[in-house]
Order: sequence, then structure tokens, then C-alpha cells
Amino acid sequence: MKNSDCTVLVCSCDKYHDVEKPFASLWRKFWPDCPFETVLLSETLSSEGFDRAVLTGGGKTWCEMLAEALEKIESPYVLMLMNDYFLNAPVDTAAFLRRLDEARRFDAASLRLNPLPPSHKAWEGSDLFEMPKNVAYCVTCQASIWNREFLLGLAHRNKSAWEFERYGSFMVGDEKRPLLVTPTKEFPFVDAVHKGYWETFGLAVCRENDIDLTGITRTLPPLKIRLIEGVKGLIFRIVPTTLLVRIQNRFDLGAKETPAGGASLSTSLPAIATTTVDSEPQPATATVGSEPPPAGGSK
Repeated sequence: MKNSDCTVLVCSCDKYHDVEKPFASLWRKFWPDCPFETVLLSETLSSEGFDRAVLTGGGKTWCEMLAEALEKIESPYVLMLMNDYFLNAPVDTAAFLRRLDEARRFDAASLRLNPLPPSHKAWEGSDLFEMPKNVAYCVTCQASIWNREFLLGLAHRNKSAWEFERYGSFMVGDEKRPLLVTPTKEFPFVDAVHKGYWETFGLAVCRENDIDLTGITRTLPPLKIRLIEGVKGLIFRIVPTTLLVRIQNRFDLGAKETPAGGASLSTSLPAIATTTVDSEPQPATATVGSEPPPAGGSK
């Protein structure tokens, strides 16, 4: 019998169908005793390794897909993950259940399990911190326990994953419930794909755990993409993040969701460090036997 207090929702789309198999393999390895139903959200393609799938059909925005899935989930809380959040260490089920209990006890709108960005406002009665509202990325797609109704409300008010984070962060000023965050990263995963390209540490996790990547043709990012991400990371270090995001929102700047449904469901916070630059993209077929590049860098 599954625990009915929470549901794991793994957001995907047909364009990212290829990463669902390694996600599921690592999920089974590192959280074999997951007590919750695990639901895959995608358009028309499903994958093994999940308890069930919600397939919304093509032509819908990311938030329309998310809302449809949430309406088919009955649990009061949802652990929302992107399909390229590859587990890289065992999940502590008891610790997760304690955080779920805190989300319920403190009536949290969300409880983020990765302090990115961090908060320094202590929450009374626990070691948690409270995220200030109406600041950049107080709403993100980072691994979080969400109040399902709150998450559904945000989904109804936005379109893309990009809007969900960038605009949604400034839609919560009147929300009475807290946005909580853990003091350290408590859900052990790497963001394996960024803007459609493999991250070196994503490939490394797959190789270290003998994950079969046969048939996956994604590459590491070319030089141009890495340089752009490096410049963006530098800008975000220099300019206060909330100011910068408000400017982006005001002038509608930044990556958009194309096509409808989400070309890049794995929206991430701005890069804060650059990875080693290669002059050419490298094949990511990583048909175990080819050495993946050394891991390094962070988002």
C-alpha cells in the first residue's frame, strides 16, 4: 500500500523521452523503498519504471500539462521532479518523511529540498529556513515538496516552465503559507541535462552506475553554448538576481518554451559557474566503455 500523503510527479515531454529510462534505473537503485506513487507526466510517450503515466497529448504548454496531472492526483502533497534529476546517492526515506511531516505541520506552500537559492531567515521550531516571497526564484522547479493546491494555482496562472519560475516568483506576495527550504541539499540528485545537452556530471553518474545509454544521441554542449552560459553566470554574480529577473520579466527577455509542451522542461537557476570548455561537442552515446569527460562545474 502506497503512502497517500504525497505523490512523486516526474515532469517530462516527448522530446526528453530518452532520459526517462536512465532516470527510472537510477530511481530504482537509489530509492527502492520509495513509499509514494511515482507518476510520469508527458505528452504521448510513456516509459517503464513508473507506477503510472499521465499523457496529456501534444500541443499543450508545460503548465497546462502540469495542471492536468495535478488534477489527476489526490494526495495533498507532491514531490515534483524534472526527468533529468538523476539520483546519485541513496534517498533517506525516514528523513524525507520527517520533512513531509514538517510541510504539513507548518502548512507550507512548498518545502524545497535544495537551498538554491539559499535563505537566511530561520523558521521557528525547526532547522528550516523561510524563503522571502516576491523575490527571484522563490518559486522554482528545484526538487520540492509542494502543497498540491498551491502548485495547481501557479500552474493555472502561467504557461511555460520558464514563466512558472520567473513570473510565478512574483505572484506569491499575498500567500500566507510559508515557502520553506532545507539548510542543505537533502535530495541527492544531479541535473543531468541542461538546455538539451548532457552535463558532464550527468554522464559520469550514468557511467558510475552502469546505466545503459544505448540509443541516446545527446551531446555535450558546444563551445558557443558554454560561452553564453558562462557570460550569463557572470552577469548573475554581478547584478542582484531579483533586480535582473524583474528586468527580464519587464522586457520579456530570456529563453522561451518552444514548442508548446516544453522543449526544455528542465529549467534551472542561472549558471553560477562555468564548466570546462571544449571546442567541439562530444557524443554522449557513452555506450559504457567510452570515458565520459571529467565532472565539473555547477548550474
